[in-house]
Amino acid sequence: MNPRAMLRATVLIGSLTALVVAGCASGDGMAKKMTADEAIEARKKLMKEQGAAMKAIGDAAKAGQMQAIPAEAQKVVMTARQIPSLFPQGSLNPATSRAKPEIWQKWAEFEGNAKTLESKAAQLAVTAQGGNAPATNAAIADLGKTTCGACHNAFRGPEIKK
Repeated sequence: MNPRAMLRATVLIGSLTALVVAGCASGDGMAKKMTADEAIEARKKLMKEQGAAMKAIGDAAKAGQMQAIPAEAQKVVMTARQIPSLFPQGSLNPATSRAKPEIWQKWAEFEGNAKTLESKAAQLAVTAQGGNAPATNAAIADLGKTTCGACHNAFRGPEIKK
């Protein structure tokens, strides 16, 4: 290869490498950004999944089936990790969403609530695996009060009347 062709190839490869690195550094690069309505629908779906997992946890605890709780608690862990990404700035629509503007005004607190939910759900899974019903029931009560309830009280508005 002649020196001029070698220089072109080097510049081309360098440019492509820089483009790939820039795309990776920006997060998901080519991924489509969610619209406000898409984010609202995605988080409604996620919250329903969490609600179903929490109901299953409560039902299992009432039935004394501690062995069923860890799997449901892990669902809560996984969905908790997704919460902040489903609340992009500007995804507020009082006609379709109960999200309050305080979410974005107090973002660090909101993110902290999601992390606390993840942590306490993981702790619940471990506690339930031990089979200690009183400790598991206490962990369930704590999870509902200090995570779900705390976040909903601060960041969720009243039911939407249809």
